[in-house]
Amino acid sequence: MTTENPARRAVVLSSSDVPGAQQLLVHACEDCACPVADSGQAEILTAPPPPRTEGMARWIRGREVIEMKLDEEYRLLFNPVGRGGTVVVNHAAQQILRFFDHPATWKEVRAAAPVPANDTDQVLNRLHRLEIIHPVGHIQRPVFHDSRLLTAWLHITNACNLRCPYCYLHKTTENMDEQTGRAAVEAVIESAVRNEFPAVKLKYAGGEASLNHRLMMGLHAHAQALADANSLTLQATLLSNGVALPRHLIRSLKAEAIKVMISLDGVGGPHDVQRPTVNGRPSFHLVDRTITTLIEEDWAPHLSITITQRNAEGVPDVVRFALERGMTFSLNFFRDNDCATSFPDLRYEEETMISAVLAAFSVIEEFLPPWSVLGSVLDRGQLLEPRQRSCGVGQDYVVIDQRGGVAKCHMEIERTLGDVFRDDPLQLIQRDTSAAQNIPVEEKEGCRDCSWRYWCSGGCSIAAFRATGRYDIKSPNCNIYKATYPEALRLEGLRLLRYALPSMGQASRLPSATWRLR
Repeated sequence: MTTENPARRAVVLSSSDVPGAQQLLVHACEDCACPVADSGQAEILTAPPPPRTEGMARWIRGREVIEMKLDEEYRLLFNPVGRGGTVVVNHAAQQILRFFDHPATWKEVRAAAPVPANDTDQVLNRLHRLEIIHPVGHIQRPVFHDSRLLTAWLHITNACNLRCPYCYLHKTTENMDEQTGRAAVEAVIESAVRNEFPAVKLKYAGGEASLNHRLMMGLHAHAQALADANSLTLQATLLSNGVALPRHLIRSLKAEAIKVMISLDGVGGPHDVQRPTVNGRPSFHLVDRTITTLIEEDWAPHLSITITQRNAEGVPDVVRFALERGMTFSLNFFRDNDCATSFPDLRYEEETMISAVLAAFSVIEEFLPPWSVLGSVLDRGQLLEPRQRSCGVGQDYVVIDQRGGVAKCHMEIERTLGDVFRDDPLQLIQRDTSAAQNIPVEEKEGCRDCSWRYWCSGGCSIAAFRATGRYDIKSPNCNIYKATYPEALRLEGLRLLRYALPSMGQASRLPSATWRLR
């Protein structure tokens, strides 16, 4: 930027201006099907025209660009059909942008702008690269990335030491055996190679997967050897209720780089009311102990928070619990299922959910972490990258039960399509037309003309089907999404002011905070 008077400098901020931006994009995909496209790119750039050779081409502001006020100096911009993400501009940059309310050339804007030409050129280039402005006649469309990650949910046990009322499983004591587990891992790796995926992600799940941890660790060693032999990158996560993870297991998980996701639905009572032990006793104190041990071992978990009517009022407290300890977290809305039909008090009203999410946002604003919450606080939606589908069901996500059966979604784990002993699991789920259908958002009624369509992607298809009997219709949570998405963007704007503004040579607009992304 120019060395002129700082008060006259034009500032355009994006997520890539936050130091360590790539590591600060948190995706909430641990306890559900990962996004179809998870490129992890902080900012998608297109080649801007050379600043002084664009001729007489006329440019205009994107028709769908959303604008909101952050404070007297800064405004937030977001183009729902673009790829630039959240953008923050100061007053001087706003004045430059205003010239494009009507078609204008860069030369005209450069001559009339209230800041030096070099400063104006940088603003114009950034507004173009971030897809806030575009040439007249150009139709803006999002660009979707092909998936490069094959994700497999390995249901290594059907046993559990909790009895959560919203769980979609009929619990038994049945475990996956070693022969089945090895066949499952081999089928997933072979499928990745055959379908040219460079990376595989394994989710060790259940039931409570840690109850079969010896098999889990053995399978992971087998998976790592196969991945290495086939030049694949291997990622892994243990999905756990956190009731009993002994220190020696935590150390083994850390040594093998197996991440940990812990389900925590509240602090004290709000957690206990929907995550009791088999004997109906409280479990929060046990989970809290495990989380403390994980942090002590420098292997802090990601927290998954499921919101129902029962615990909605306690959501701000558990968000505070996470942020005070430097832990990432995700907010997930209760999904109706056959096992939960006898618990009608789990089903929430729209206003209850909106109030709970917005109250959680107030806590996030108070503790404002350096990582972006846009990928983790909007249920199955996210505001990090445009997507046609809300998850990888039917695309790049396979579920393997304790017997080796292959299903499309863990919510329909009992609806198997074949098994790992005879079939390519990815081909099974991609070819199926009988189970859950995860269709593109453009084909969903009520979504085609919505500004948020590429960010919520129509929501969970199975939830929509249970509510309406149709896969090709918008989410029953649509009004909740529309009420909370703008406020989530506002949080991202505040994050940029705190953590990105100093990278532009200016003081943060918000109080400083010391954070460590655990």
